Amino acid sequence: MFNYSFWADEAYISGIAAQLAIGKLSLLQAFNAPGITYQRLHMLVVTFFFKIFGVSEFVARLPSILGFIFGIVIIFLLAKRLSNVYGGILSAFLYAFSHLNLAYASQAKPYITIEGITLLIIYLLIGKHKLRHLFVIALCTIATLLHSIGIFLWVLYIVYTIVNMKRLKLSKLRDLKISGLVTLIIGLFAVIPVVYSFIKNGSFFQYNHLYQSIKLFTYKYPFIIASSFVGYLWLFRKQRNISLSILAYGLVVFCMASFEIYIFNIRYVLSLFGILFLYFGIFWAKVGERYQFKIGGKAVIPIVVMILIYTTGYKIVRWPQTYYSPNIDKYGDVQIANYKDFYAQLKHKFPDYKNLYVVNDTFDVEYWYFGRYSNAYFMKFTEKPYKHHTADAYVYGSLNDFKKIIKENPQGLLVMEDWQSFLPDDIKEYAKKNLRLEFRVESLRESPDDPWPLALYSWGF
Repeated sequence: MFNYSFWADEAYISGIAAQLAIGKLSLLQAFNAPGITYQRLHMLVVTFFFKIFGVSEFVARLPSILGFIFGIVIIFLLAKRLSNVYGGILSAFLYAFSHLNLAYASQAKPYITIEGITLLIIYLLIGKHKLRHLFVIALCTIATLLHSIGIFLWVLYIVYTIVNMKRLKLSKLRDLKISGLVTLIIGLFAVIPVVYSFIKNGSFFQYNHLYQSIKLFTYKYPFIIASSFVGYLWLFRKQRNISLSILAYGLVVFCMASFEIYIFNIRYVLSLFGILFLYFGIFWAKVGERYQFKIGGKAVIPIVVMILIYTTGYKIVRWPQTYYSPNIDKYGDVQIANYKDFYAQLKHKFPDYKNLYVVNDTFDVEYWYFGRYSNAYFMKFTEKPYKHHTADAYVYGSLNDFKKIIKENPQGLLVMEDWQSFLPDDIKEYAKKNLRLEFRVESLRESPDDPWPLALYSWGF
């Protein structure tokens, strides 16, 4: 179960965690590995699970599965508190059966966990526990260390604190004891590097994915977003402070995903779907309260809505599946190539693969499925060769450099991701005409209708 092939990001973080778990890397080396700085806690969590349950794709995905179950419980409790038990059941139903949530619950990435943490923070803020601020600060810190997108939860908390200032008494400052201040300092150390990187790179709002963002929410989820919007307005008067905080958080996440990232990915706005599912349940619970029936009372309308969603299959999964594609709402959001089968075939066909000269475009999946790094990498937009920051190899960008490598090495292999990947197009065309095709793996076996072909070419054999 869930032992199907990783996609690139899953394989990379799991590969680092596996090396840390078996002692091949020290903690310092793992922390300083490229691509780890913004998700160090997630890497440690995966390492912890590897040490307990062994190293496999399923174990790497297990934290996300547990985070998903945790989110179902929290959204039920939260919607129940803000409406009634039927609102809680409806929100939890939509959250649990959502194809989008199921897709990310079965990936070795922390996005679904951050979605659950977002809901838990809202739950704590509307409560009256005297230590809730301490818990929220701790959760914001955990989310930020799991993945840098968790930094935006500080917006939710800070806005809530500001709009709640009038009700804040000095005596309540005792809630933030030394342990709370220490947690806040840790959170700031997590936040500052992310903010600094934005400022250093001068990358604020240099991209524009507004059309894709609006299309995702309005075209793909019109019924859910319309119901959630009315539910938000319905609850605004009673929960003004938390409503303003959620609005600020939603706008920041939406804008950053639309204008800051070089490509729009649904995973960066996944936490917003948890909020939409929350208000969806609240809205229909309120409708049920207003238009009660003699038989069934206020439960009738939420149950009817649930039945209609399940019957039509609107944005949900009705039956358990082997694989839940993250590309169902946006093709190409995740490059789900079948690396597992590809590298298994490579090893079988070339038993001496560790001693062969191998050319690739990225190193993300190599350690996990290949057990080694390539000898050279070719990536688009590389004007001048440079030393790879992880592998003991150089990165090139020109066809002439590729021809030189073939001339200098009598035998070798080229791993080709045969889509709009990082491998330069002229090298792809040259390889198809002049090198020998060993084999192709067209798609993930569990998702045959979502092709991301991999091809192995050779020379000198």
